[in-house]
Amino acid sequence: MAAQPDQRTLTRHTGSRALLAALVAAATLPGCGGDDPARSVLLVTLDTTRADWTGCYGRPDVRTPWLDRVARGGTQFAQAVADVPVTLPSHTTLMTGIPALGHGVRYNADFRVGPDARTLAEALHEDGWATGAVVSTLVLDSGFGLDQGFDHYDDDLTPGYVMHDDSLYPQDRTQWLPRADRRADETADRALEWLRGAAAPFLCWVHFYDAHFPFDPPPPWGRAASHLYGAEIQFADRQLGRLVRWLDDSGPPGAVLAVTADHGEGLDQHREDGHGIFVYDETVRVPLAVRAADVPAGRLAAGQVRTVDVAPTLLELAGRPARFGTGTSLVPLMRGASPERNAPAYLESIKSRLFYGGTGLKAVRTPDAKYIWAPHPELYDLRRDPGETNNLAETDPARAEAMQSELLAAMRTILEETHPVSETTELDEETAARLRSLGYASGGEGAGRGTLEEELALRGHDPKDLVDVSMAAREIENGFLENGERKLQRFFATARRPEDDPRMTRLWAAAHLNAAKLRFDARDFAGAADHYGAAVAIDPEYAQARWRWIYALNLAGRADVAAMEGAALLKAYPLASRVRLHTGLALALQDRRRDARAELEAVADGDRTPEDVARQARWYLDRVGSPDEHRALARYRGAE
Repeated sequence: MAAQPDQRTLTRHTGSRALLAALVAAATLPGCGGDDPARSVLLVTLDTTRADWTGCYGRPDVRTPWLDRVARGGTQFAQAVADVPVTLPSHTTLMTGIPALGHGVRYNADFRVGPDARTLAEALHEDGWATGAVVSTLVLDSGFGLDQGFDHYDDDLTPGYVMHDDSLYPQDRTQWLPRADRRADETADRALEWLRGAAAPFLCWVHFYDAHFPFDPPPPWGRAASHLYGAEIQFADRQLGRLVRWLDDSGPPGAVLAVTADHGEGLDQHREDGHGIFVYDETVRVPLAVRAADVPAGRLAAGQVRTVDVAPTLLELAGRPARFGTGTSLVPLMRGASPERNAPAYLESIKSRLFYGGTGLKAVRTPDAKYIWAPHPELYDLRRDPGETNNLAETDPARAEAMQSELLAAMRTILEETHPVSETTELDEETAARLRSLGYASGGEGAGRGTLEEELALRGHDPKDLVDVSMAAREIENGFLENGERKLQRFFATARRPEDDPRMTRLWAAAHLNAAKLRFDARDFAGAADHYGAAVAIDPEYAQARWRWIYALNLAGRADVAAMEGAALLKAYPLASRVRLHTGLALALQDRRRDARAELEAVADGDRTPEDVARQARWYLDRVGSPDEHRALARYRGAE
């Protein structure tokens, strides 16, 4: 019998009918009259962990003795590739054996795994395995559907994230708190609690989130570390060790152990600090080590494998049929009974399309090369150029064309052999806010996928043009203003201008908007006004830049210019209530009270005025022309 969870643990029971089915299945388990034993499976996923930042993959200053031990005790896959560098889609791929283009869960927050999906947990649960999972982030909350097949799914993150070293982050920037995740030690505690009471055979999935931004490792891994990201990986490895020790000392005989990751981290390679925009190896190449009793130890598989192959591999090692999803079991390779796997790996990221009006990326990777379909295509020779720095798309067009054909074939096969199992999410505001604290927001696009032609459409800018603006926005949001300034200046110095490429229009406007935020933060309101004005000149449709321009002009002591520019904007955009609000206050700052009150009344009484804007307009309207006018305008000029 599985241990009863405490009050913090979220547990789901399958009901009497499912329980009866499980008991019937247990009577015919492999090992109950069959030739193959039924084996328990422990799957550990290390979120945001690059393969090349672990000891067994060659990083000397990041010590991961427990991952290394798993690799030595089984098979280490030198080139394991995730299909998408985003947590929920990548874990959905791991659990279904189907790539994101097939299952349709394309990003966090916007999508959830629908009930039509068939997961690894469901496959084993139906055959009598006890199934438990302990996850460490809101992104994998049961509301997003990956709890299917688990009779115990612990996604309760209370008491929540605790910061270990608050000196690492600016004190006045708390947008990323409270964290909607938990530390690996607490996750390991919860997982061990379940494991100690679970009946064999079982499937246990344990997910550690620590290597995800922000990097704040607990002592003693923190301040002494040469790199905080590496220290987070080392801390997670220590917690992995607790699970490995339990499995070796107290676990069921012959249990299968697999350790992998959902994606890596950019670390400013190719200008991406985080992950989710690009499909370079730093974000899609992941560790994968699998240990089982009946496969040789110490094997290094040099060929390319994919995370879609993990579920069928674990099923076969557990003693069940390996046909699952579109992946292929790696067990013959692990046993030395088949040559190295080198199947092409399909890769994608649609973040640029979801959030920034750009083009989503599609790519195909082989052990030797990678081809990326984008407005400016890319081809890399991975043998000679593992860092993907020398784009050969123009200098080797024959190879680029051949790789493009491989990409088209891979996509066509996925679209023909799979059907979407995703659904569109409808988030409440509290959940949406907690997801934003993790760096994820809804892109507002429906679930599913398009036709081959729609998926390959090159709409909008290239993500390579976007990355500095996107990363600068993240740095500014979290208070790393110097980093944000550096990335914006790099963009201004290197990016194509809108007059040369109209697809760059919104990116240039967004870059000026972020530069204005930096000036605003420094109380350089004149500098902020210049950047907001530049954003409006480039992209007059950019509503946020329009009203902020008028606001900054007022704070810079240029109310006459603010009133003039505001009036011009209102002729073109008469429903721009925030522009009208700040234009009215520009008039009040010039003692033009009658004109000011007319504008403020129009905002306060407007049918389409957002309530918060109408409320501000009424507050100032009550004070313009009254004895409190001077104090109200002083408050306005001092606001940020």
